[in-house]
Amino acid sequence: MSASGGDSLNSPIRRMTSPSLYLQGKGALYYLGQKAVPFGNKAYVIGGKTALEVAGPRIRKSLESNGISIVGWNDSVKECTRANIDRLAEEGKRAGPHFVVGAGGGKAVDTAKAVAWRLKLPAMTVGTQCATNADASAESVIYTEDHKYLEFITLPRNPVIVIEDTEILSKAPLEYIIRGMGDALSAKFEGEAYAKARAKRKDREVPTQAALALGDACYNSLMENGLKAVKDLKSGVHSHEVDQVIEAVKLSSAMAFENTGCALAHALHNGLTRTGQVKGHHGELVAYGTIVQAAYEGRPRDEVRNLVDWCNELGLPTKLEMIGNPPKAALRAAAEYAADKDPDSHNMPEKVKAAELLKVMEQVERGF
Repeated sequence: MSASGGDSLNSPIRRMTSPSLYLQGKGALYYLGQKAVPFGNKAYVIGGKTALEVAGPRIRKSLESNGISIVGWNDSVKECTRANIDRLAEEGKRAGPHFVVGAGGGKAVDTAKAVAWRLKLPAMTVGTQCATNADASAESVIYTEDHKYLEFITLPRNPVIVIEDTEILSKAPLEYIIRGMGDALSAKFEGEAYAKARAKRKDREVPTQAALALGDACYNSLMENGLKAVKDLKSGVHSHEVDQVIEAVKLSSAMAFENTGCALAHALHNGLTRTGQVKGHHGELVAYGTIVQAAYEGRPRDEVRNLVDWCNELGLPTKLEMIGNPPKAALRAAAEYAADKDPDSHNMPEKVKAAELLKVMEQVERGF
């Protein structure tokens, strides 16, 4: 039989990466030590002070009850910086662990993942709040000591174990899960932009349909469950909707963005934070950036309006006054950085123009 489908030999490479194991549920932290045993019996635990106060006793019990010695324990992480990574990597070399456990929010787990990479060891992550999707990803975002975006580094592999104990996550301050939803909101829009850019330029690996489907699943879950999840958490109820949102933030959005790419929403976030003239946390600024990206792309008015309404109901920023009313000079600097210098904007199908971006931000101010 003759060969057919020769064009497929020239088709672009599709790429998909993920953590080896993701565990989510009440009491999931109990299984950390049991699942870590195949990777060795010496752990180096890294996190922030609050995170290790909350989850530390359970981490220690789970590891030690499975015969794993804790050879390093550092609760000093306040920011993911080059200096912190260097310092903790040196500490880790002296301790001689077999793997690194990072516990906390994005700053802590990004630091721990980078330290594991420097030590050429597996990383494991334990989430303690739901403001970030960093737990499952193979990236670390680096900031300056005063929390200005500097760069991101792509690590050679994802964490081998990701533990999301929903009993811990659901008891964290409510604003964390709202910020997490703001960040996760971008996954669908940035992933679709990335796919269009790759199809047009044919310059690198293309996303799988699975990755794009995860972006859709994340968005649909946020729209269907987000508002009720927040209402339930305010009432102290750990509902099905809360679990759905945690999965959307922690897993679906992480795998969607990691297997596609960030685009204008994150580029604008990076530009805004570099000015030092805005207020707001990562997820809040990304939510605003997602609205701007959707408008910049010329998406249907109703689609953009839906984003604005949803964000307003959650208290996520939809106007500049909600991120500190940065002066025009700062907005111009942010737009120029996002359009011309930030690598994420290169994942838009067309080159982003700073002047057009500023016009769209003005349009967002006027409303939809």
